Amino acid sequence: MLSYLHAFHAGNHADILKHAALIQLLKKLNQKEAPYTFFDTHAGSGLYSTQGEKARKTGEAARGVLALAQCAAKEAAQDQNAGGQNLGLATDTGSSPKSAALADYLDFVRPYLARDLYPGSPLIERAFLRPDDAHTICELHPAEFESLKENVLQAQEGAAPNSSLATVPKNAPHTQILKADGLKTLIAQTPPKIKRGAVLIDPSYEEASDYEAVKKTVIAVHKKWSVGIIIIWYPLLAHRAAKIENMLESIIAAAKVQNANTNILRAEFCVDAPQSHIETSLEENTAAKAAAAGTSNAPRLYGSGILVVNSPWKLDEELDEALKHLSRVPGLATEASYSITKI
Repeated sequence: MLSYLHAFHAGNHADILKHAALIQLLKKLNQKEAPYTFFDTHAGSGLYSTQGEKARKTGEAARGVLALAQCAAKEAAQDQNAGGQNLGLATDTGSSPKSAALADYLDFVRPYLARDLYPGSPLIERAFLRPDDAHTICELHPAEFESLKENVLQAQEGAAPNSSLATVPKNAPHTQILKADGLKTLIAQTPPKIKRGAVLIDPSYEEASDYEAVKKTVIAVHKKWSVGIIIIWYPLLAHRAAKIENMLESIIAAAKVQNANTNILRAEFCVDAPQSHIETSLEENTAAKAAAAGTSNAPRLYGSGILVVNSPWKLDEELDEALKHLSRVPGLATEASYSITKI
């Protein structure tokens, strides 16, 4: 199904978790001079409006990255006036940030937010990767693919803002942009010529079959590319709980059978309780809308998570600090909770 558009959800709580983790991973990969490969299986359009019609319809950016940025600005002002310590969400106050991951994340997205924009994962990756690194991104949706090509070109020409963390546009890598099934492409192109590297897998999970497809793909790729870091983003939906757990447990079990010492990290951030929404499948929701003149009980995220196979050193500590502070941000969650599990 190709109906999903990330523009409705860009900059929400799930993006904060996913992109904060992504930035930390890219920074760690850049600590070594040796080149690396990076795959992005579901790239989207790469750039989104925080004030457009789609963003306003859901309000998810307002309750996500914009709420976080507003909180950080307030904390910075209070810290400057009081001379005390803030939550560590701002980097321009002279204080030592208590959450380096959130500080880095905000440092990167602020120039985009100033233009009422939000960067997707492909632009984040391009900003950190270097000329000798390999970058492959996939998008199957026709309109999103065309937007992706345009947004990557603009970033390459220096039109997109960059933070102090990112490489300058002229030093960015060549990006291979494919209108293709990202999971099939990942299987076909692994192991890559440059063995060091990582992949971000974050489908929409519109279809129940997506969980099985991700499970089979990750297990197959890890067998062929055992040194690759694999980040799987997943939604937290009450009516999909069994499928989510089956996917995660199967991936973990397969990785441990291959190598019992494989470092695996599971991190989840919830903005509400699991049973806080009346949830139905997409098929049931379509029938309900037709029967109730547009009334919708569409499935809604109460949170999201990431599973990281071959998790880098200290990523668990960095995300623990980040999610601890994220749970305190006013307006971002109704009932915040988080968990960090090393496996």
